[in-house]
Amino acid sequence: MKIRFARKKVQFILLAASFAISQLCYAISNHNFYELALTILSYSKWSNTSSPIICVVDNPEAATQFQLSIKQLTYDYQVQSISAKDFTKTDCHVVYFSVSTPQQQQNLIQAYPSRSLLSLSTNNPVCEMGSIFCLYNKKTFSTFKVNLDALSYSKVHIDPRVLILAKNTE
Repeated sequence: MKIRFARKKVQFILLAASFAISQLCYAISNHNFYELALTILSYSKWSNTSSPIICVVDNPEAATQFQLSIKQLTYDYQVQSISAKDFTKTDCHVVYFSVSTPQQQQNLIQAYPSRSLLSLSTNNPVCEMGSIFCLYNKKTFSTFKVNLDALSYSKVHIDPRVLILAKNTE
Protein backbone atom coordinates (compact mmCIF):
# COMPACT_ATOMS: atom_id res chain seq x y z
CA MET A 1 0.00 0.00 0.00
CA LYS A 2 2.83 2.40 0.87
CA ILE A 3 4.58 1.58 -2.42
CA ARG A 4 1.44 2.33 -4.44
CA PHE A 5 0.95 5.66 -2.61
CA ALA A 6 4.60 6.56 -3.16
CA ARG A 7 4.33 5.67 -6.86
CA LYS A 8 1.17 7.77 -7.21
CA LYS A 9 2.91 10.65 -5.48
CA VAL A 10 5.96 10.39 -7.77
CA GLN A 11 3.73 10.15 -10.87
CA PHE A 12 1.80 13.22 -9.77
CA ILE A 13 4.96 15.19 -9.02
CA LEU A 14 6.42 14.27 -12.43
CA LEU A 15 3.17 15.23 -14.12
CA ALA A 16 3.06 18.53 -12.21
CA ALA A 17 6.72 19.28 -12.94
CA SER A 18 6.19 18.61 -16.64
CA PHE A 19 3.29 21.02 -16.63
CA ALA A 20 5.14 23.69 -14.65
CA ILE A 21 8.06 23.88 -17.07
CA SER A 22 5.87 23.63 -20.15
CA GLN A 23 4.63 26.55 -22.21
CA LEU A 24 1.52 24.56 -23.11
CA CYS A 25 -1.84 25.09 -21.41
CA TYR A 26 -2.56 21.46 -20.78
CA ALA A 27 -1.05 18.66 -18.78
CA ILE A 28 1.93 16.81 -20.21
CA SER A 29 3.24 13.34 -19.50
CA ASN A 30 5.85 11.19 -21.19
CA HIS A 31 3.65 8.17 -20.45
CA ASN A 32 1.56 6.50 -23.15
CA PHE A 33 -2.24 6.88 -23.24
CA TYR A 34 -2.80 3.83 -21.08
CA GLU A 35 -0.38 4.83 -18.33
CA LEU A 36 -1.71 8.39 -18.41
CA ALA A 37 -5.30 7.14 -18.14
CA LEU A 38 -4.37 4.82 -15.25
CA THR A 39 -2.61 7.66 -13.45
CA ILE A 40 -5.73 9.83 -13.80
CA LEU A 41 -7.84 6.92 -12.51
CA SER A 42 -5.60 6.57 -9.48
CA TYR A 43 -6.72 10.07 -8.44
CA SER A 44 -10.41 9.26 -8.92
CA LYS A 45 -12.90 7.95 -6.37
CA TRP A 46 -16.19 6.18 -6.77
CA SER A 47 -18.67 5.87 -3.94
CA ASN A 48 -19.57 2.29 -4.85
CA THR A 49 -16.23 0.55 -5.55
CA SER A 50 -12.55 0.46 -4.74
CA SER A 51 -11.71 -1.67 -7.79
CA PRO A 52 -13.17 0.04 -10.85
CA ILE A 53 -14.02 -1.76 -14.07
CA ILE A 54 -12.66 -0.12 -17.23
CA CYS A 55 -14.79 -0.71 -20.31
CA VAL A 56 -12.98 -0.20 -23.60
CA VAL A 57 -15.50 0.50 -26.36
CA ASP A 58 -15.00 -1.06 -29.81
CA ASN A 59 -11.23 -1.54 -29.48
CA PRO A 60 -10.04 -4.96 -28.22
CA GLU A 61 -6.39 -4.01 -28.84
CA ALA A 62 -6.69 -1.06 -26.45
CA ALA A 63 -8.25 -3.36 -23.83
CA THR A 64 -5.24 -5.65 -24.14
CA GLN A 65 -2.86 -2.69 -23.75
CA PHE A 66 -4.74 -1.58 -20.63
CA GLN A 67 -4.43 -5.07 -19.16
CA LEU A 68 -0.68 -5.08 -19.81
CA SER A 69 -0.24 -1.62 -18.24
CA ILE A 70 -2.38 -2.56 -15.23
CA LYS A 71 -0.29 -5.66 -14.66
CA GLN A 72 2.98 -3.75 -15.06
CA LEU A 73 1.91 -0.91 -12.75
CA THR A 74 0.11 -3.26 -10.31
CA TYR A 75 -3.19 -1.39 -10.24
CA ASP A 76 -6.33 -3.12 -8.99
CA TYR A 77 -8.51 -2.47 -12.04
CA GLN A 78 -10.44 -4.83 -14.27
CA VAL A 79 -10.77 -4.34 -18.03
CA GLN A 80 -13.58 -5.37 -20.37
CA SER A 81 -13.65 -5.00 -24.12
CA ILE A 82 -17.21 -4.16 -25.14
CA SER A 83 -19.13 -3.00 -28.18
CA ALA A 84 -20.92 0.33 -28.23
CA LYS A 85 -24.28 -1.44 -28.63
CA ASP A 86 -23.70 -3.39 -25.39
CA PHE A 87 -22.34 -0.46 -23.38
CA THR A 88 -25.55 0.40 -21.50
CA LYS A 89 -25.92 -3.26 -20.45
CA THR A 90 -22.48 -3.60 -18.88
CA ASP A 91 -21.20 -2.75 -15.42
CA CYS A 92 -18.57 -0.04 -15.95
CA HIS A 93 -16.99 2.58 -13.73
CA VAL A 94 -14.71 3.90 -16.46
CA VAL A 95 -15.27 4.04 -20.19
CA TYR A 96 -12.44 4.47 -22.70
CA PHE A 97 -13.29 5.65 -26.20
CA SER A 98 -10.79 5.58 -29.05
CA VAL A 99 -12.90 5.18 -32.18
CA SER A 100 -16.21 6.86 -31.25
CA THR A 101 -16.89 10.44 -32.30
CA PRO A 102 -17.49 13.03 -29.56
CA GLN A 103 -21.23 12.98 -30.40
CA GLN A 104 -21.34 9.18 -30.11
CA GLN A 105 -19.47 9.42 -26.79
CA GLN A 106 -21.98 11.99 -25.53
CA ASN A 107 -24.94 9.81 -26.56
CA LEU A 108 -23.51 6.69 -24.94
CA ILE A 109 -22.60 8.49 -21.70
CA GLN A 110 -26.05 10.07 -21.41
CA ALA A 111 -27.74 6.72 -22.08
CA TYR A 112 -25.67 4.93 -19.42
CA PRO A 113 -27.83 4.02 -16.39
CA SER A 114 -25.34 5.30 -13.79
CA ARG A 115 -23.81 8.77 -13.51
CA SER A 116 -20.86 7.35 -11.57
CA LEU A 117 -18.94 6.97 -14.81
CA LEU A 118 -15.53 8.38 -15.65
CA SER A 119 -15.00 8.79 -19.37
CA LEU A 120 -11.74 9.06 -21.30
CA SER A 121 -11.19 9.55 -25.00
CA THR A 122 -8.32 9.57 -27.45
CA ASN A 123 -10.62 10.62 -30.28
CA ASN A 124 -12.02 13.94 -29.10
CA PRO A 125 -9.89 16.80 -30.50
CA VAL A 126 -11.85 19.73 -29.09
CA CYS A 127 -13.03 18.15 -25.80
CA GLU A 128 -16.18 20.25 -25.58
CA MET A 129 -18.63 17.33 -25.55
CA GLY A 130 -18.45 13.66 -24.78
CA SER A 131 -15.73 12.43 -22.45
CA ILE A 132 -14.47 14.02 -19.24
CA PHE A 133 -10.79 13.50 -20.05
CA CYS A 134 -9.48 13.89 -23.58
CA LEU A 135 -6.05 12.37 -24.12
CA TYR A 136 -3.73 13.53 -26.91
CA ASN A 137 -0.54 12.05 -28.22
CA LYS A 138 2.18 14.40 -29.37
CA LYS A 139 5.40 13.03 -30.89
CA THR A 140 7.26 12.49 -27.62
CA PHE A 141 4.62 12.93 -24.93
CA SER A 142 0.93 12.58 -24.07
CA THR A 143 -1.29 15.40 -22.86
CA PHE A 144 -4.84 15.76 -21.60
CA LYS A 145 -7.66 18.24 -21.25
CA VAL A 146 -10.71 18.10 -19.02
CA ASN A 147 -14.28 18.80 -20.05
CA LEU A 148 -15.74 20.44 -16.93
CA ASP A 149 -19.31 20.17 -18.21
CA ALA A 150 -18.96 16.40 -18.55
CA LEU A 151 -17.24 16.22 -15.16
CA SER A 152 -20.06 18.11 -13.45
CA TYR A 153 -22.54 15.60 -14.94
CA SER A 154 -20.59 12.66 -13.52
CA LYS A 155 -20.69 11.63 -9.86
CA VAL A 156 -17.05 10.56 -9.84
CA HIS A 157 -14.78 12.53 -7.54
CA ILE A 158 -11.54 13.63 -9.21
CA ASP A 159 -8.71 14.91 -7.05
CA PRO A 160 -8.45 18.68 -7.70
CA ARG A 161 -4.70 18.40 -8.20
CA VAL A 162 -5.34 16.54 -11.47
CA LEU A 163 -7.87 19.12 -12.59
CA ILE A 164 -5.41 21.94 -12.02
CA LEU A 165 -3.05 20.31 -14.51
CA ALA A 166 -5.59 20.13 -17.28
CA LYS A 167 -6.69 22.93 -19.53
CA ASN A 168 -10.21 24.17 -18.85
CA THR A 169 -12.00 23.46 -22.13
CA GLU A 170 -14.99 25.70 -21.60
